[in-house]
Amino acid sequence: MGFNRFRIFVLIRVIVLFVTVATFVYLLFFDQKYVTTVVTGFLIIFEVFELFNYIESTNKKLTRFFDAIKYNDFNMSFTQDNKLGKTFKALNLAFKDVIDAILEERKKSEQSFQQLRVVVENIGTGIIAINETGEVKLINRSALHLLQLESLRSLDDLRQKAPNFHFTITHLNSSKRAAYKNEKGHELVILETMYKLGGELYRLIALQDIKAELQAKELEAWQNLTKVLRHEIMNSIAPISSLTSTLSEVLKEDVIKKNGLNTIEDESLEDLTEGLSTISSRSEGLINFVNAYRDYTNLPEPDKRPTDVKSLVQNTTALLKNDFIKANVALEVIHAETPIELNIDYQLIEQVLINILKNALEVVENKENAKVKLETSVQGELVTVSISDNGAGITPEATEKIFMPFFSTKNRGSGIGLSLSKQIMQLHGGDIQLETELGKGATFKMVFHTNA
Repeated sequence: MGFNRFRIFVLIRVIVLFVTVATFVYLLFFDQKYVTTVVTGFLIIFEVFELFNYIESTNKKLTRFFDAIKYNDFNMSFTQDNKLGKTFKALNLAFKDVIDAILEERKKSEQSFQQLRVVVENIGTGIIAINETGEVKLINRSALHLLQLESLRSLDDLRQKAPNFHFTITHLNSSKRAAYKNEKGHELVILETMYKLGGELYRLIALQDIKAELQAKELEAWQNLTKVLRHEIMNSIAPISSLTSTLSEVLKEDVIKKNGLNTIEDESLEDLTEGLSTISSRSEGLINFVNAYRDYTNLPEPDKRPTDVKSLVQNTTALLKNDFIKANVALEVIHAETPIELNIDYQLIEQVLINILKNALEVVENKENAKVKLETSVQGELVTVSISDNGAGITPEATEKIFMPFFSTKNRGSGIGLSLSKQIMQLHGGDIQLETELGKGATFKMVFHTNA
């Protein structure tokens, strides 16, 4: 509305100027009234000046407005200069509204920035931002505390004050993750990510003290292990103790001394034989349990060598082929389109494959249309060997404990296979992941990093 009024006023001034110029020409060449002509000439000069001043006032206001934005000078006032009419009053009010909106947004941005700054300064995670030239652009109090530093300005400064930490972040692996122990012996985990700001690339390094978490996890692990050991040992010792007491009573009551010789009835002898056999069997079970625990805690270092994954899978499935045929379970193998080579310990990874395949077989062996599928795939630096079954799936409670040592969902299981397999995968820089849904089966994924 204000701009339309401005155009109308300019048009009126141009029309008046045109009429005045026409009058001046007429008076000069036809009427020859020189005094009137001179007055008209001065009038033309005034009208030109007034038109120029009218238009220039708008330009000056626009220039002032843009300068205020450019130099962040929002103290200028546009509401006082309304002498040129409603047009400029509307323009002044529009400028004021824009500046007020900018100031409001600026206020909100400043509040958000201050809130973010308070959060960054007070979180327990250490944060360091380093630009491309090695200058430290941001470091919070937690980072200084964890590194035992008072200040940090650059990577060169870091090299002098904390050389071990500097070496660690300089030689981060492709996963951009590392562990570091500071001077107080606290275990720190280091995470790095990259981001761009204003066309400049930054390294964002996060430090987290995981000592308390590790201690809590360690305590929980010992408590769980103690429960398992106590359960297994009591299950073996209790019947042995009970049988020993019973057999002792049999010997006291049923052994008869005749002619200097101890004799016993056949029925009692059978009881003794059966009891001793049970003790022997239970003792053997306890020995096997202890040996299993020893095997779990004394895994050898992997002898890693370049291995063709397809050959490994073919050889392993060939070993179990008869087991699947006898159980009437279909085994489907799908290989990745591209050849896969991993630097692994062949025998250890073969054992992991056997453990998972046997578990899948046992889950579906009594199911109609039972099927197990093994599939290999590659995605970037990750190689995945997936083993799926169409069984009943695993309950959420069991899922949380499935990789715990000596935990088993099978009556005849030792609970060592999956926990041992996970440990082997971790020794290879990989992991085992479980995906399951009740009624739709389960999938165990062996995940390898090609650069591990």
